[in-house]
Amino acid sequence: MFFRASRITSTTQVGHPGQRATSGFLGPRTLCALAALCVSSLGLACSASGDRDGRAFGNVEETSGAGDGGGGSNQGGAPGTGGDMFDFDGGMLGTGGGGGEEACAQTGGKAEPVELDLIILLDRSGSMYGQNWNGATAALKQFVEDPASAGINVGILYFPIDTPPDGLVCNFKHYDDLSVPIGALPANTNALVQSIDAESPNGGSTPMYGALEGALFAATAYKDANPNHKVILVFASDGDPNSCPGNQNDIPSIAGLAKSALDYNGVETYVVAINGASVLNLDQIAAAGGTQKSFDVTGNISQFAQKMNEIRSKALACEFLVPEPQGGQPLELDKATVKHTSGQGIAKEIPQAQGAADCGVGPGWYYDDPKDPKKIILCPGSCQVVQSDPDAKLDVFFGCKPDIH
Repeated sequence: MFFRASRITSTTQVGHPGQRATSGFLGPRTLCALAALCVSSLGLACSASGDRDGRAFGNVEETSGAGDGGGGSNQGGAPGTGGDMFDFDGGMLGTGGGGGEEACAQTGGKAEPVELDLIILLDRSGSMYGQNWNGATAALKQFVEDPASAGINVGILYFPIDTPPDGLVCNFKHYDDLSVPIGALPANTNALVQSIDAESPNGGSTPMYGALEGALFAATAYKDANPNHKVILVFASDGDPNSCPGNQNDIPSIAGLAKSALDYNGVETYVVAINGASVLNLDQIAAAGGTQKSFDVTGNISQFAQKMNEIRSKALACEFLVPEPQGGQPLELDKATVKHTSGQGIAKEIPQAQGAADCGVGPGWYYDDPKDPKKIILCPGSCQVVQSDPDAKLDVFFGCKPDIH
């Protein structure tokens, strides 16, 4: 499928998208330590307090290596001849000490979580009137106002368009220009809230194909412009598709759009099923977009806010940028060690997998590209563990051979 300025279809081959501008994004959020990366399941918070505006969490000090000194991993010990190690909140990072192992983190750099860009596509058709609309908009405003969302880049788009100038309500070109461009929270919060408050659920149709096509056009173009970001679409609807020509009202065709965006450059499609929607239909779109199934609030619209929190957690927790080298020294990418520390203080190394296909159901991590890695990605098993423990911490060291999956 080609995400270009012409209509995309679900049967053509993936190609390069057009570059429609969606302004307002910020630079990366800096988190954690020079040689270590800490993350909690929801807020990606480190063990020390901090914020997401570019300041590192905690106090990070460079300390001389501890070689074979007698101190434990948090006690320092006698100075040795090992390489540089990094002190995070007062504790030595590495394995130098009584065990006689060579010190880790001999070279390292700052590691950051992948920046998250989120586009909301909200159904404003007439069937959304009443509880559906009130509940959905309240949840979205709560999400963008939540301090836990600070640092996420968010934009929004609504469908259907009221009076398309060409009379074609399903034309994707009416939906590839966001109502509020992507921008970082909380700076973009007021614009998003004002936009939501100004909208009304009085659209006369549900042109799902055209709306999803346009929104994914914008999302894939934004991803192309920001390749180290994670870009996702959150699509919320209460109805079945209509008003588009031919097979564009068929769910397999619509799901094909989500699959094409995922295959092209990794844009995932999250789907929220609101009362009145066919959950099975929306499940197909979510599965094709890489998110397994829809978030079902058909029985209780008040759960929408909780589902948005779950989406934030799933999207944020498990991808990290490979650290930039310090002092001009190259990182030894074949000597990366990832360690998980539970909220109870139990530390365990996560084995390295050879790619997503090697993950299985157990713990693991892998590079996005073994030849030229830009990201460290947790396998689903480890991702779920980190997400489920609000006090979990993840450390990434360079200089030690990893356990192999």
